[in-house]
Amino acid sequence: MAKIDNIRYQELLKMKKELEDNRPHDIEQMRRWKHSMSKVLEELELFR
Repeated sequence: MAKIDNIRYQELLKMKKELEDNRPHDIEQMRRWKHSMSKVLEELELFR
């Protein structure tokens, strides 16, 4: 189970990095980006 958790954690870090690097400027896209980022950060908090 720990291996799966570690894999998921790495996936979340990668997703977070991609979101940070590809921040949109359009209002609608920014809302979706913010929602996605919040979900990633929320799940990352569970690993602490």
